Amino acid sequence: MRLCAVCGLILLFVGVVPATRGQYLAIGGGGVFSKDLSSESQILPLASPQPTQVPIIRTPGPERSNFTASGLLAVDAGIGFFPLFSAGLHYSYARPELSLTRGDFFGSSALVNLSAHTLTFDARLRTPPVFGLRLFGLLGGGFSRFTLDVKRQVEVPFPGGAPDDALSPVFTFGGGIEKSVSPLVRLKFEVRDYVTGVSETLFRPGGAGHRVAVIGGIVLGR
Repeated sequence: MRLCAVCGLILLFVGVVPATRGQYLAIGGGGVFSKDLSSESQILPLASPQPTQVPIIRTPGPERSNFTASGLLAVDAGIGFFPLFSAGLHYSYARPELSLTRGDFFGSSALVNLSAHTLTFDARLRTPPVFGLRLFGLLGGGFSRFTLDVKRQVEVPFPGGAPDDALSPVFTFGGGIEKSVSPLVRLKFEVRDYVTGVSETLFRPGGAGHRVAVIGGIVLGR
């Protein structure tokens, strides 16, 4: 249902644009590769009556979030404002698997299937076509919604309870190449990085996570 709603939003976005402007709709697929997250064991000072000696204690191990590679579905729709500039909506869906290790004294861990829905507003700058080829760069921002399906857990991997979903801001950038096969049809190859704000309620450690998507597809329109 969410995928149908997003596709409907994209089609509506294209439909309300005046036909005198260049419009495009792109459908593609590929893979997404997420950078694993980890932190070193924490070193904590322990009070001591000896001023020259400060014993230390360590947590049992580092905190880790390891992700599997996943297939990816992507849909784009946009309009051209100038010959070399366009803007539009980008949506992608992926289902990576997360292996989470908390690094606490209990050995807490979890295995989770993630559904990642990402929606961004992108600006694109394209070169003039040369022999039917043109390069493009993109920059945008939006959000990702992660839905969790916990398959296995040990002890307390989620101290506040496993969340049903999490919403995170996303900054994206990348580029690619297009090949014209007819006046209104192009083939596209694209690489983009989703830089995602990571919540510590979902992943450890928190911070910024990188998900690199490699996408190939077809572009319809101008």
